Amino acid sequence: MTASSVINHNVGLGAAGLLAAGCLGGCASSNLTLAAASGIYFMVDLAAVTSTPLDNPGVRYTYVDSRAIIVAKTAADACVALQAPCPHPGTSVCLNQAAAHFVCSNHNAVFNLGGGAISSPASSGCKQVVVVQTGTSLHVTG
Repeated sequence: MTASSVINHNVGLGAAGLLAAGCLGGCASSNLTLAAASGIYFMVDLAAVTSTPLDNPGVRYTYVDSRAIIVAKTAADACVALQAPCPHPGTSVCLNQAAAHFVCSNHNAVFNLGGGAISSPASSGCKQVVVVQTGTSLHVTG
């Protein structure tokens, strides 16, 4: 993690994560059980230059914590976050905004906005992380 990533990183589950645990339920279309991420807490400064891809209509996502987490804005401007490595090959997933899902380019695996596998050679979905926005800060916990 670099200083230029403008995140504060601590180990543990913050109070914001406990209060918002049900906010990122997802709408999985598969029977796969999602494993919850754990031991993650950091803050993303939405006013920082590193966060501008979130507001870019052609991108709407950014990676944080050395590409371990992908934070994305949905069409409804809600923020969602997943652990970025695909559970099958480990390649970072990216957001396909038009189709409202995440895609792994390595084997064309597709995951819904909650991390559930839509089509994937993986045996599980992407791990969910809770996102709570307070002003110009995103608190990401899991």
